[in-house]
Amino acid sequence: MNNILIITDYAAPYEGNFIESIKVLHKKALEKNKKIFYLFSERTKKLIWMQNLITKEKFNIYFFKDDTFFDLKKTIEVIIKKENIEVIYTHFCRHKTQLAIKCERILNNKIKLVSHFHNHCKVYGNFLKRNFMKLAYKLYEGDLNIGCSESVYKTMPYKKNKCTYVDNAIKFERLDNYRNIEIENTNENNFIILLFGFDYFRKGTDLAIKAIKEINNPNIILAISVAANKEKVEKNIINGFGEIPKFIRILEPISDIASYYKKANLFLTSSREEGLCYSVIEAAYCKTPILCSNITGVPLNIPNEYIFESGNYKDLKEKILEIYNTKKIDMEEASAWVKNKYNINKWAEEIIQKI
Repeated sequence: MNNILIITDYAAPYEGNFIESIKVLHKKALEKNKKIFYLFSERTKKLIWMQNLITKEKFNIYFFKDDTFFDLKKTIEVIIKKENIEVIYTHFCRHKTQLAIKCERILNNKIKLVSHFHNHCKVYGNFLKRNFMKLAYKLYEGDLNIGCSESVYKTMPYKKNKCTYVDNAIKFERLDNYRNIEIENTNENNFIILLFGFDYFRKGTDLAIKAIKEINNPNIILAISVAANKEKVEKNIINGFGEIPKFIRILEPISDIASYYKKANLFLTSSREEGLCYSVIEAAYCKTPILCSNITGVPLNIPNEYIFESGNYKDLKEKILEIYNTKKIDMEEASAWVKNKYNINKWAEEIIQKI
C-alpha cells in the first residue's frame, strides 16, 4: 500500500469544492490500495467541515501549529516515520509550510514530493520582488508538479518532464442543494450580478464597480460574496470610489453556494488572473448566465457564455447592458456541457494515477 500525506494551509470557513474534491480523491485512493493522511493548520480545528472530516469521514488528520518553521518541520518528520509516508502532496501551502516540506524532502530523498498549483507561475514587480518570486517558485518545485489547468501548466518554470496538468473538476451534487434566499434591500425588479471578490484586484472587483457605476441603473445590483478579507475589500472600495456605492451588497460566505447562483440574474468573473475558475463552471451548472474576462484559466468555450476584454471596464459595461436587455438566456446546454467536461471522478482517477 502506498501512503500519501496531503499537506495544506487551506482554512476557508466552508469546505468548498476543494475539500469535496479531496473526499472523492480519498475514496478513489482506497480503491487503488493507497492510504491518505492529512496535515492541516490548527486554524481549521473548530471549523464545521473539519469536524465532519474527523467524525463522519473518519479521515486520518494531523494538525500543525503556525508558530515556527522548526515545529512544522518536526511534525512532518514524525508523521512520515509513524505512517510510513511515501508521497507528500501539497495544496495551497504558504511559503513557510513549503519550506518545511522542502527541507524534510531534502533530508529524506525517498519521499516523492508532488506540488499542485492552483494559480499561474508569474514573475512581476520590482527587482527584489521578482527575485523573491523566483526563489519561491524554486521552493515550490516538486518531483512532480501538477497544474490545475493547461494554462497554469504552461507557466511552470520547471523542466517539462516534471510537469503535467489535470483540469480542476466539480462535485456537482453539492450544487443541487439550495434555498430561496433574500439579499438585503433588493426586490424582484432588481437585476442581481453576483461576483466573488475576496481578492480585490486579482478578481477585478474594481472593474465591475466602475462598469456598473457608469451604467447608473438603480435596478442593477452588484452582490459581492466575500469569503475572506471583508474589511480589506470594503477599504479598497472606499479608497477607490470614496464610498461604498449604493448598488453594492456585500454577502457573507455560505456553504450552499448554489443559493447565490440561483438568486443571481448574472454571474460575473472580471478576474485578471485565474488558475482554473471553479465558479464559472458552477454557475453554468446552476443555469445562471455567465460573463467572463477573456483570460487563460477561465473556460471560454461554454455554450452561451458572454466574454469581455480583460481589464476593459468599458467593454464590460457594454456586455452587462447587452445581457440586461436580453430577456432570456438559455443555459440548459451549458449546464449539461460542464457536467460532462468537469467530472470529479475522472479528475480523481487521473490524480491517483499520476501521484
